Amino acid sequence: MAAPSRRTALRIAGAMAVAAVAAVVGANAWVAREARGRVFTDVASVPARSVAIVPGARVHGGKPFAHLEARLDAALALYRAGQVKAILVSGNDTAASPEVTAMRTWLRDHGVPERDIIADAGGSRTRETMNRAAGLYDVRDAIVCTQDVNAARSEYLAEQAGIDAVVVGVPSQLGESKRYAASEAVRTALAILESRVRQGPSALAGQRAQTALIAAR
Repeated sequence: MAAPSRRTALRIAGAMAVAAVAAVVGANAWVAREARGRVFTDVASVPARSVAIVPGARVHGGKPFAHLEARLDAALALYRAGQVKAILVSGNDTAASPEVTAMRTWLRDHGVPERDIIADAGGSRTRETMNRAAGLYDVRDAIVCTQDVNAARSEYLAEQAGIDAVVVGVPSQLGESKRYAASEAVRTALAILESRVRQGPSALAGQRAQTALIAAR
């Protein structure tokens, strides 16, 4: 059988590219629709939940960088208003990227008692953060604090982990960056795929630390 011509190969590649873009756009539209009514920009309007979840982000000089500090500000406001009882901070905690240590220190410095801070150093990605929150720490309902452009995906991943979640979408200019917006769109599509083919929080339930159970609070 003769090999396809260069023109045919280009047509096939073009069709595949169009299909991939359509799949990403469709996935994002579906996730956005599913998150409708569960994403808030005003902390005061968010319905109360047991826990605020703060996914990790960049730190600089051992302190939260602007986007991470904005997430922590939102969680602190929720805690002070009595809309949550505890704050779970989740991310990396390495010498190069001490996200969890930085978040924990920031919250303590702003008056949150140690007993109300849950520190998870295994949340390397948003999906892991949500699965570990549900599987290891028995979080069943939460307010996720993240940037507006990440809000729908974060809400989807929390729900997929079995968490009754709403989100504070902290206003940002990230969505104005075409590169960042495209990256977020791909991450959202991959979130759906991973949720279909990979194990969720049930795989972690056996490791659950009894002292971290939210139900015991």
